Amino acid sequence: MKPVAYLINTKDGLQGEPGIFYSYIMASNGLFIRSKNDFLSVTVCLALQEIRGLAPLQEEIWFLHGKPSLHLLELALSVLCMTPDCEKYIAIVWEGEYKLKETTLEAGPGHVNYENLDNAVIDIHSHTGDMPAKFSIIDDHDEKGFRLYAVVAGLRTLFPTVTIRLGIYGYYLDLEKGETFE
Repeated sequence: MKPVAYLINTKDGLQGEPGIFYSYIMASNGLFIRSKNDFLSVTVCLALQEIRGLAPLQEEIWFLHGKPSLHLLELALSVLCMTPDCEKYIAIVWEGEYKLKETTLEAGPGHVNYENLDNAVIDIHSHTGDMPAKFSIIDDHDEKGFRLYAVVAGLRTLFPTVTIRLGIYGYYLDLEKGETFE
């Protein structure tokens, strides 16, 4: 098996062997990427384009163990708000159920180093000061795995801001809380 595969979605079904990490799929409505691990199964459109003679695909994001509870995000926000002047990292992991794990190794006002967990489903990190809840160039560089990522800002306010995205090996899709949590 190849790490990455190139498939065609014909009217008779997918043609080709899927890749270990992900597959590009050409369909009648564009170019898609598909990936699956122990926690997520996704098909995401990378580029809309009519390609005649092929079958269409739809975007899908499946949490294989169900969506995590919004309560876990709220708990993570509470922990992050305790140190608003220092970036922090928390993961929502799967260990038979969703749990929070903090693996911050070293942190400061503009950076955080953390242990990357194989069972992380959602990486959450905070921004300090006036930095918005937007993914930075550093975040884009660091977040090259296959999982969900969240950035939190406004930790000194009553309602911190959260931005969430799906990461598929360097490709990103912005998500809403309702698409990510129940």
